[in-house]
Formats: sequence, C-alpha cells, structure tokens
Amino acid sequence: MSLSLLLPLAWLSLAIPSLWGWLFGTWTAYSQGHELLLLSVAGWLVWRQRDATSAGRPERLGAIFWLAWGLCLLGYVLGRSQEFIRIELLSLWLSALLVMWAARGWQGLRRTWFAWLFCLFAMPLPFSLVLALTAPLKEAVSMVATFVLSGVGYPVGRSGVVITVGQYQLLVAEACAGLHSMFILEAMGLLYSHLAQHTSWWRNGLLAVLAVPVSFLANVVRVMILVVVTHHFGDAAGQGFVHNFAGLALFAVALVLMAGADALLGLVWPDRRVPADAAVVPPAKVEGPTSLSEPTAGRGLGLAACLVVAALASLWLRPGVSAEAEARAQVPLEALFPKEIPTQVDGPSGVQRSAWRLDPVASGMVRPAFEAARRFQMYDQVLERTYVHPSGQRVMLSVAYGRQQSVGLQMHRPEVCYRAGGFRVSDVRPGTLALPGVTAPLSLPVVRLVAALSERPEPITYWRLFGDEPVRDEASLKLRQLIAGLSRRGLADGLLVRISTIDANADAGWQWQEAFARDLATALSPQQRLRVLGARPEDAPGP
Repeated sequence: MSLSLLLPLAWLSLAIPSLWGWLFGTWTAYSQGHELLLLSVAGWLVWRQRDATSAGRPERLGAIFWLAWGLCLLGYVLGRSQEFIRIELLSLWLSALLVMWAARGWQGLRRTWFAWLFCLFAMPLPFSLVLALTAPLKEAVSMVATFVLSGVGYPVGRSGVVITVGQYQLLVAEACAGLHSMFILEAMGLLYSHLAQHTSWWRNGLLAVLAVPVSFLANVVRVMILVVVTHHFGDAAGQGFVHNFAGLALFAVALVLMAGADALLGLVWPDRRVPADAAVVPPAKVEGPTSLSEPTAGRGLGLAACLVVAALASLWLRPGVSAEAEARAQVPLEALFPKEIPTQVDGPSGVQRSAWRLDPVASGMVRPAFEAARRFQMYDQVLERTYVHPSGQRVMLSVAYGRQQSVGLQMHRPEVCYRAGGFRVSDVRPGTLALPGVTAPLSLPVVRLVAALSERPEPITYWRLFGDEPVRDEASLKLRQLIAGLSRRGLADGLLVRISTIDANADAGWQWQEAFARDLATALSPQQRLRVLGARPEDAPGP
C-alpha cells in the first residue's frame, strides 16, 4: 500500500464520525445545508490536481510540521471529546492539510492551496457572532423586499425583520438573509473567479468583492419569492417545498449576476492571449519514495497510527451523563411547578392576595424564545405556562431542562434566543433575587433584560442551574463543565427558568417577576427548591 493511500485512509477514521455528526447528526442545526456541496467541490479541486501533485516528492518533515501535527491531534481529541465543534472541525481541516504535506510534499500543497482555502467557508461560525453580524443584513433585506413588493401592489408591511403579508407573518431568519448565505455565495464567487483563470488581477479581485452585493440581491429575491408564494398559496406552501426551492433560486440568481458582472468587467479588463510557444508544460513526473518498502515507510505508518490513536482517544474521553442527571431527567417539569401558587403579599402593591392561577388561554405567549433552541436539540423537556394574579397581572413562566450540559452543547441564554426570534434585546444586566430562607434571605443570581418586538415589550428575569448549583458567571460555568468532561465523572444536567411579563415599564415588570419568584419559592417543597432554585434543604423557609 502506498504512502499516499495509507494516510488518507487513516485520516478517514477522524473525518467520518466528525463530518457525519456535523452534517447529519447532533450538530445539524449549525449547518445551513450547503456545507456538503462546498466540501464536495473542495474534494473535486484536490482530485483534479492528482496528476500534478503525484510529481511532488515527500520531503523531510521539520519541526514546524511536527509541532503543528501534535497541536492538531490534541485539538481534535479535545474538540471531539468535549464537543467543541469548531475546534474539532478546524483540527480535522488542519490534519488533512498536513496529510497532504506528508504524502505529496510542498509541491502538493502549493497546487491545492485554493481547495484548502475553500474548505474554510464551510466552517460554522459562533451562533452569537452570526446573530450580531446578520441583524443589519436581515433588516436591510426585509426593507428592500417590502419596498419592492409594496411598490407592485402587494399588501406588505414590516416590523423589524418580521414581514406581514395579508394574514400571514414571516420572520426573515439567518438562513434567508444572513451571514451564512453571504459566506456561501462569497465562496461561490471565489470559485468562479478561480476557475475562470482571468489574466487580470483587478478583474479577479473585483469579482470576489462583488460577491457581497450579489449575495444581498439574491437574498432579496429569495425573500420576495417566499412572501409572494405565502400570500397566494398559504403558509404551508411558503414553508414547504418552495422554501427549499427558494434556496436553489438563491444560487441561480447569484450565478446569473456573477456572470453578468464578469462580462461587464471583461469590457474593461479583457483577458490577454497567451502565445502558443508560451504554453505551460506540465512538470515531468518524478518518482518519489511513496512505497512503504522505502525509507518513508516508518514515517507513514507512524503518522497513520497517530491518526487512529487520536480517533480512539476522542471516543474514549467522551463523557457520559451523570447518574443524578439521568434520574432527574425522568421527573417531568410539571411535577416541579404547582398549578396554583399561594400569594403571601403582592410585592408591587402591598395588598394581601389569594393565589396565582394558571391561565391556559395565554400560554402560547411564551413560545418565541424557545424556537431556535429547539432546533439545536439541547432540551429534553420544556414547560411553558402563564400564571394570572387576582389583580389581573399575568406572568409567563418558561422552563427548559437538558440532561447533558457540555461546554460545546448547552442551552441557549434568552438574550441569544430572543435575538434569533427577531426581538430587539436591551438592558441586559446581572442581578439577584432575595428569596425567603430560614435565617436569612437566599440570594439567587439572575439576569434581567428587555426583549421587544413591534408593540410587545417584554421584561425578563431568568436564572440557570448546572446540576444543583446556580450559574453566577459564564467563565466559572465553562470551567466546571470542562472539568466535569475531562474527569469523565459524568456531565451534569441544566435547568433554565425564565419569568417574563408584557409591560412597557421594565422596572414594574421586574418587580412583579420578583414577587412571583418569592411566592414560588415559598410554595415549593425542599426537594423542589433544590431542583428549581439550587437551594439546599436547610435554606427552606420556616413556618
């Protein structure tokens, strides 16, 4: 077996489980459906250079290679075992590049450089970064699409990134008008420029730059198609086959626009003719030591063994779920939160009241914040309720439970999920809730914020538990998760409790939420307080 075949086969022991989990498994929600296409194109770009790279002679590998090789394999083991998806995929990419270097030498890398660059466009970006960067893009796409459609007579309105057409509302999400599609189309623009092989650097550079406005216009066309189809044929048609077809139309429109832009640039910077006698002569094939019977056999076997060991180590180090988390996962959330909560004193008004009661009619008001998180399959249970006070004040309670909270895969904070749902988030601030205890009030660390959509201002208070411990800051949480994962003692579960009201006065809303939390703490049993508040039995309120 040749060295050039042995190393890629060993590399597949890393690539197959990672790519399968990313494209079809746990991490599917991070992908946009175009990554497989990009990786296939990158593989084709490498394959088309197979004859040229076969002339490369494997070189003596220096200290830089071995340092990169060691860091790469360590990064893969850490990323794969602890679910750092970006570290895992970047390490996988770097290992493939180093395998090419070892098997084909610097000549092989030089001839396939564009394929390695092209792969990077398929890497998933951090969700919070995507939300921050795509917010103005979605707003602009929504505005232009609404302006054009209203100009031709459609009954279209807009509130932020929510488009109203007739009786339907459409949320312009990241996939329809965001950074992911911008990256994909930018990659396609670079591929077009690379394959065109224009002799003018100005023409090639401007084609790459023009991919940005081309992506924007293609996204506008996609949103307009979805709005028109929804208006004429209903929401089911707009979110079904046509939604996927609009994604194909995105690429078709982008390709036509890129070809048109290329033709116009060709009028200014036409390609120069290459003289016949200046044709590039392919390099002669040089026989290199690629057989395992030659001096590179030991090196090749060693590198292949390292790849297989890294794959096995990442599998062995993957932590399981703790026994406590498995047991608590069997308890339904409905059993932790009573349907009726006695009220001792109504905090904002100081008036004695009877009880908070369920208001099933308004329960649907709490749904938007969990939609994005459900896509990421990180919740085992979700409880959504609306309680109404005898005074008429409503408080929405949303509880999410996940039995496995690793560093890479964990429940999303409301400030992230609400932004994904098109809300404007402001006034994010940490705080504490003073809840009743035996000898002194129990201080529960919380986060307060305001989320607004159109005429729907929503003050929010939420807290999180990692196991039985309240989360006080992100740094300490991630450190605890990492230690739990690397020690293989089992990952703890997580609980997120969110209380919110619809109130234009944020301070008044937060006061009602604090009053509700105090009444809830009093109504819970000691065991329930441990699960919901992270309070120990000795912290239970006295009689």
